[in-house]
Amino acid sequence: MDQKTTIGNFEAACLLLNLILSKIILDFPRTVSEDAGSAAWIMILLDSVVVYLLFLLISRLYRKFAGNDLLDVGEIALGEIGRIIAGIIFLIQFMYITHVVLRQFAEDIKVISLTSTPVSIVILLFSIGMIVGAYLGLEAISRLHVLAIPLLAAAFTLILLFNIPRYDISRLSPWLGLGVKAILQKGIINLSYFSELIALFFLMPFLKKKNSFAEIGRYGIFFSGLFLVLSSLCYLMVYQYPTSTEFFLPMYQLARTIKIGRFFSRIEAAFILIWASSAFLYLSSSLYFITYIFQRTFNLKYRKPLIVPFIILIFTLSLLPENLYSTLRVEMHIYRIFSWIFTLVFPLILVIIASVRTGSKKRREEAKP
Repeated sequence: MDQKTTIGNFEAACLLLNLILSKIILDFPRTVSEDAGSAAWIMILLDSVVVYLLFLLISRLYRKFAGNDLLDVGEIALGEIGRIIAGIIFLIQFMYITHVVLRQFAEDIKVISLTSTPVSIVILLFSIGMIVGAYLGLEAISRLHVLAIPLLAAAFTLILLFNIPRYDISRLSPWLGLGVKAILQKGIINLSYFSELIALFFLMPFLKKKNSFAEIGRYGIFFSGLFLVLSSLCYLMVYQYPTSTEFFLPMYQLARTIKIGRFFSRIEAAFILIWASSAFLYLSSSLYFITYIFQRTFNLKYRKPLIVPFIILIFTLSLLPENLYSTLRVEMHIYRIFSWIFTLVFPLILVIIASVRTGSKKRREEAKP
C-alpha cells in the first residue's frame, strides 16, 4: 500500500455515494417496484434505517481498530488465515458485482446512443477507462468523484423537479403495495443495495482523519438512502404499479419525457455524458479495490501489475451472459441474496472476534507479574 496516498472526508463520502447510487441510473426504481409494488419506497426507507443502525454498531466496535482495513481486522481476529479468507471473500464480492455492472452499463449505453455498436466494443471502451482510473490510483479517483457527484446530484434533482407536474400521490395506493410480508422478505434481500458500503472499510487506511470513519459512513448511508427513497417514490408517483415494472431504464424514461417550453425537448441527451462519467468512476473504483484487496491479501509488493490481468478477467466474465436479461438474473438471484451478508454480517463477526481476542490478550498481559 502506498502510505503517501491520503484522501479527505468529503472525497471519501463522494466516492461512497457514487458507488451506492450508481444503481439509480440502471434499473433500481423498476426492480424495487417489482419487489414491493407501490410500497417500494417504504421498503427502501426501512432498509436504510436497518443499514444505518447496523453500521452504528459496527463503527462503535471498530473504534479500537481505527486506521486498519477489514483485512487487518481479519488478521487480528484469526491470524494470517483470517486475512486470506476475508480477502478472498471480498475479492469475489467486488469481482462479481463489477463484471455485472460493467455489462449493465454497456448494454444501457448501447440501447441509448450506440445502437449499432457491438456490446463487446462498448465494454472494451469502459475497460480502457477502468484501466486508466485504476492506474492513476485512489487519490485521483476520489478527486474526480468530488467533481462528478455535484453534477450527478444536480442532474438527478432536475429530473425530479421537472417531473413535478406529473406527480400523482394517488398512484402510491395501495400504500402497503404487495403487502407487509413482501416488504419484509424482499427488504432483507434488498439490504444488498447498500453492499458498496464495504468499500468504506477499505478506505480507512487512506483517510487523513482516521476517526472520521464513522461520520463518513453515517452521512453516506443517510444521503444515499435519501436519494434511493426519492427515486423510487417519485418514479411511482409518475408510473403506477404495475406500469412501473415495464421500463428498461426508469430514470432515463423520466428524463426523456421532460419538455421545457416549445423548443426544449429530449433533454435526456444532456444527462448521458454525466451518467457515463458516473459509470466510469464506479468501474474504475471497483477495479482499484479489486487490485488493492488482492495485493493486501497475498502481501504483494506492487498493485499496478495486477490491473491488466484483472481487467481481462472482468472483460471475459462480462461477456458470459447471453443478454441483458441474463445479466439481471445473475444479479437478482445470486448477488443480492448473499451480498448483504458479506457487507453487514461478516464484518460485524470479524470485528467482534477481533475485539474479544484483543481484550483477552490485553487481560493476559496485565495479569503477568
